[in-house]
Amino acid sequence: MTARLLYSAATVAAVLSLAACGGARTATFRDRGLTFDYPRAWSVSGFSPAVLPPRLVVASYDVTPAQVTGDCAGSDALANVPHDGAGLLLIDYGTAFSSSRFRSLPRHLALGEFTRGNYECFGDTYMLRFKAGRHDIQAHLKLGNRPSPGTIQRALHILDSVESSR
Repeated sequence: MTARLLYSAATVAAVLSLAACGGARTATFRDRGLTFDYPRAWSVSGFSPAVLPPRLVVASYDVTPAQVTGDCAGSDALANVPHDGAGLLLIDYGTAFSSSRFRSLPRHLALGEFTRGNYECFGDTYMLRFKAGRHDIQAHLKLGNRPSPGTIQRALHILDSVESSR
């Protein structure tokens, strides 16, 4: 009886985990020639229209466009990361650099591929520069002090899904 109960629990867990990765629980963001998938429970500020280079924040908590404006645009949104949350700032340099500082993304990102530092505007974040088609992107991942492994994986999955639509 115990083995059957464990098997049933494992089956239910597998089905729920597959459902969490499916389309019903994700949305697709499209703007400025970029697309990415993100969990529907997360929020996206949209690209800041008045800041160059354009940037946006995707977060496990509520973010607003007003938090991605002014000097150090995006810092206000990243300052609000809850202890169990994650905020991801994407800065789209377009083709301004096209240098070796921006590389193609590996198939599946790991946190170890980021450079952790205390960045002037964004504080203690994990930073990664990468190419998405003709876009040079700088990403800053800010984690709360106790994020779950699932929260970190969801943030990495967002970056895994970034593509150029042009």
